[in-house]
Amino acid sequence: MERQRKNIMQRRQILRWACGLAGSVTSISSLAQAAQSELVWRERALLGFGTTLWIKAAHADTGRVEIALDAAVRAIRDVERQMSLFDPESSLQRLNAHGFLSKPEPALLEVMTLSREIARRSGGSFDVSMQALWLAWEKAAQQGELPSERVVRQARQRVNWRALEISTDRLRLNVRGMQLSLNGIAQGYAADRARAALMAHGVAHAMIDAGETSLLGEAPDRQAWAFGIEDAVSKRPPANAHPSEHAIPIVQSDGRAMATSSDAHTSFSADHRHHHILDPRTGYSPTYWASVTVIATRCVVADALTKVFFMLPPSRVLAMARAWDVDVVLQDKAGQWRASPGAKARLPMA
Repeated sequence: MERQRKNIMQRRQILRWACGLAGSVTSISSLAQAAQSELVWRERALLGFGTTLWIKAAHADTGRVEIALDAAVRAIRDVERQMSLFDPESSLQRLNAHGFLSKPEPALLEVMTLSREIARRSGGSFDVSMQALWLAWEKAAQQGELPSERVVRQARQRVNWRALEISTDRLRLNVRGMQLSLNGIAQGYAADRARAALMAHGVAHAMIDAGETSLLGEAPDRQAWAFGIEDAVSKRPPANAHPSEHAIPIVQSDGRAMATSSDAHTSFSADHRHHHILDPRTGYSPTYWASVTVIATRCVVADALTKVFFMLPPSRVLAMARAWDVDVVLQDKAGQWRASPGAKARLPMA
């Protein structure tokens, strides 16, 4: 569990607001600059989902923006109360402990239903029932080794998204020993909920970093929000570092949300061949990518799809991006970057 907490804490450092790095890009906001100059920016930092979360929002009325930030924090806390692995009293942990949960709250039911749909469409490459796999790898890591094939095979027997019973009456885990983790989708959902809370209070310019990033309007510099994506390969030992390790992609926001998964920080082997992103269908880490960023209308979808795209070979990425109606920025294991045409990404020179 502590390694999962560390992983979540480090994930939020992968996407960094790149104020001033977007160059002379044209602002996407429909508001005039004069109106933007009158905005009052306020921030909130809070602990949640095992990490530090950050909300930055603006409004012409100082009191209104403070009220909006309060509402956004409450929205995040509500998601955390239902879906956190780090709260033993959360709805998710009670479901894991007892194998069923009566009358799930609407938010948890919505996330579970969406998780099942993404699992179905992705052929099981996204599966919230994979906590047994994580625990198998984590236990072996604590002993300084990798899990045996037998241990991985046994853990996989408790991973099966089809065995989840999801209804308004109850959630039920229909495989003995099955446990769920919503770490790959709940933070994106929390960002969406916080964004909606801000909008309900009249906020038109904001950034919500709940581990994944949801956006509104313009940044404080009157430009479109722009973010730098961490170079995952340069984090490895110097002998394996990519020559252009100090150059990173800059992604200009078009109002959509962004989420990134990377093998840079939580690794089970020194060469990063084995890391925290595990294919539920094999029990092992995929071998194609070091970093995947997904840009989508909903942050919850972007969050979940980073895992789906991690499993895809390069030849399938663009077709799947079109199928999901998203854009992607990816770094392969050699350190090379690529992006789908609609990503608005400025990539480092090869």
